Amino acid sequence: MKFNFFTFGGAFFWEDVFFYQKWRIQRHCGTKTYRLLDSWDIRRASGTFEECQKAFIKYIDRYEITKQQGKLIVLLHGYLDGKNIFKPLWRKLVLTNATVAAINYPSLFRSSLASAYQLLFFLNHMEDITEVSFVTKGAGNLILRQTLNLPPELQTFQEKMRIRNIVEINPVIKSSFLCDLLSKFRIFRLIGGPMLEEMTEKKLKNLPSLPNRLNSLKIFSDSKISKIISRISACCHFPARENLYRKKDAVFIDGTNFQPLKNEKVLNCTVKFINNGKI
Repeated sequence: MKFNFFTFGGAFFWEDVFFYQKWRIQRHCGTKTYRLLDSWDIRRASGTFEECQKAFIKYIDRYEITKQQGKLIVLLHGYLDGKNIFKPLWRKLVLTNATVAAINYPSLFRSSLASAYQLLFFLNHMEDITEVSFVTKGAGNLILRQTLNLPPELQTFQEKMRIRNIVEINPVIKSSFLCDLLSKFRIFRLIGGPMLEEMTEKKLKNLPSLPNRLNSLKIFSDSKISKIISRISACCHFPARENLYRKKDAVFIDGTNFQPLKNEKVLNCTVKFINNGKI
């Protein structure tokens, strides 16, 4: 007898490899097993990827899952985050009649390149979509940059959908003192995973940038308290200054708390750029 179980959506150990109308197939980063979750994060099947796909096809008729079409917006969380941080933004983006997919990746157990291949697999298996936009938070931008710089012959999703707009919220563009310090100790490298070392000054220099042809915007938002802590400890990724960017490339918004995705100005600016391609 098989039972369906509520899950927590796979915050740290599961990576999303398939998405359709809030249903998703996830792969465990350790055991490599797959599971099918419905829109309520209830496990409906498990096994191989193909077995989960077959189970999903059966559920399409049973639950009358409608066809997704048109625009896709992919949300990529940062280091040590999970997809649920995007809930405030997700609520606004779904009102634009786009398919919005906040996807998980195990940031503690994967390098940005490994997660880039996960994102590529995810996009290549996306169905009934003609254009895609991206929103990244923190180190999520490293994964997107790696993905879009993989060999063109691997990016088969671009044969059926075009890349529209990209927003990077508080992107990791320069190392922090804390990452450089912790990465020197083996115990912290083991605990922090491959991405901790990738956010050091030495490693960041070797990571690719977004392709120039893409329309992108950087949003920097930091609360006054965070700025004080940053100056004291040099532990945050906020080296950006307004005079280093053209107005159309970056926006600087004063924050009210530690979480930029709870800042209405950040949310509204993100939605506006994703929809219109300009601010």
